[in-house]
Amino acid sequence: MLGADFFEAAYHELASRYAGLTRDVYLVPPEKMNEGTDLLDLCRVHYDEKLYFNDETADLKNYGMEGAGGVTVNFLLDGRGRSAIFINENCLPPDSHEGAVWLWKYNSLHHELMHALDFSKQKNFNTSQRTMDLVGAEVFADQKTLLHLKSLSANGFMRIALQQYSRNVKTMGQKGGIRADIYNRLTRRVDEKSIDYWASMEF
Repeated sequence: MLGADFFEAAYHELASRYAGLTRDVYLVPPEKMNEGTDLLDLCRVHYDEKLYFNDETADLKNYGMEGAGGVTVNFLLDGRGRSAIFINENCLPPDSHEGAVWLWKYNSLHHELMHALDFSKQKNFNTSQRTMDLVGAEVFADQKTLLHLKSLSANGFMRIALQQYSRNVKTMGQKGGIRADIYNRLTRRVDEKSIDYWASMEF
């Protein structure tokens, strides 16, 4: 279970490193990771207003959170924009190796932290207008996470994390609709040959 210990420790270190961005990071049972769950209420997060952002250009067909690795919910508290992050305790099949489960929790946490960073910088979000560039937000999070994992890939476990994240990015890009839009824009930021190489690494 060495991999599980490594990624569990890395997960908590990552959450601690970004505590200045948000201390609201929660692990959520898989059955609660669905559209019908109010995650803010489930985890007793204090807020004045939950923020909903509109993107009239996004193709939201088949873009749900069922089985997602994580989700970020933005809200207002005392007039300030804040983010809470909810990580799926297990987005993999129930019999998956604990190391793989913690790997995905780690990758999902970094991806969601990048959404929180994006929101705080208002790069792809406009709180006053309640609008967002959904594809841009996903590209921002994917690009930052890929480059983060690449920067740590001298470590064997992180190389596996990079491989798995790259494979997931490619798989999602083949689903069509907004997933393809995200992948196509991502490959204008991160060379597709690099993603292919990372996804095909052998150990």
